[in-house]
Amino acid sequence: MPPTRNRNRDRGSLAKLAGRHRREGAAVSDDGEPAYRPPVVITDDGDPQDWDWLPRRTSTLTRVIILLGLMGVVVLIATLLVKGWIDDRLDPPGDEGPQLVVNIPQGASINDIARILEDEGVVANSTVFRYYLRYKDASDFQAGNYVLNENMAVWEAKDVLLAGPDPGPAADAFRVVLPEGLTLAQIQGELLAQVSTFNADDLARAIAFPPVRSDYQPANSTLEGVLFPDTYLLDGATADDEAALVVRLVEQFDRVASEAGLDTAPETVRVTPYEAVIVASLIEKEALIDEDRAKIARVIYNRLGLDMPLQIDAAVRYAVNKPSEPLTLADLRVDNPYNVYNRTGLPPGPIAAPGRASLEAALNPADGFWLFYVRTDDPVPGAHTFSNTFEEHEAATAICRERDLGC
Repeated sequence: MPPTRNRNRDRGSLAKLAGRHRREGAAVSDDGEPAYRPPVVITDDGDPQDWDWLPRRTSTLTRVIILLGLMGVVVLIATLLVKGWIDDRLDPPGDEGPQLVVNIPQGASINDIARILEDEGVVANSTVFRYYLRYKDASDFQAGNYVLNENMAVWEAKDVLLAGPDPGPAADAFRVVLPEGLTLAQIQGELLAQVSTFNADDLARAIAFPPVRSDYQPANSTLEGVLFPDTYLLDGATADDEAALVVRLVEQFDRVASEAGLDTAPETVRVTPYEAVIVASLIEKEALIDEDRAKIARVIYNRLGLDMPLQIDAAVRYAVNKPSEPLTLADLRVDNPYNVYNRTGLPPGPIAAPGRASLEAALNPADGFWLFYVRTDDPVPGAHTFSNTFEEHEAATAICRERDLGC
């Protein structure tokens, strides 16, 4: 049994010791001993226990230093990101693209030239290119045709412009513009109208018996839908070669389709690549604004999944060759594989030449359960209203009729 002690007497002795140390200016604990580190605390029974350290209050100067350091790190990161962004616009990553002829019109300003080169894919950003030209005091450019490459560094594009227009075949180059949504017959007509040196019979032969076929084109199919709508430059050496231009149109389609991810169609949307082109052609003819393209794609896939007729007017117009005239009840009943009112599934082929936006929409449909859409111009002109139920669709159709939008 431990010896007993007089706790009151012990506490009195401790108090005296503490008083003496305090008078001498020393820091003491309750047991009268100087408070050396690590400090201890005395419990009621006089036994020392470990001291729990409390964090010291950070000084104002320290907080300011930390804050300035953090701000410096943020500024450094932002500077590096901006510099990287600008560097990529000054000298884009990757190799230069194909050669092309770019026309600089008479009276074009620096802003106009920068925009033209960005639109043609020569430079990555017109604003960066414009400021670079001003920094280099380069502004004396002549009108004419220039041979450039896609994905050029800004200093290389500047040097070509300063050298003046190309004196060779590019000087005779001219543009051929094929808008999205044209049928094969309409493309043929546009080419004959825009290229006066083309022969109608030779062009028809090149389209009917093309020297190349699209990588996505099944056997026994025409070039419908696989001549890519774009702006093409022809020079004097190629303006009388119909087959060569057809090859360019097919190759351009394959390039854009591959970039859009057409090869992944079986995994992403569960249709073949060619069927995705058919869907894209339907979207191209139906959509009036870009925001609706992916939604129309979703309606098409939802109806295909439910084995519902697509009931798309544009396909019937293709079947009866009525590009813009109102459809009659007889048209909607015509026995034709492109009449998607009286049969299910997709039409057997594309109904027009889809552009990049429609190809991308066909491969990336919006999320939704819509089964219907109709033009209502709400919220913007050309917009469609999408509905899940027939009752909702009827209400939207009433708005279409009220606004005389062709319902």
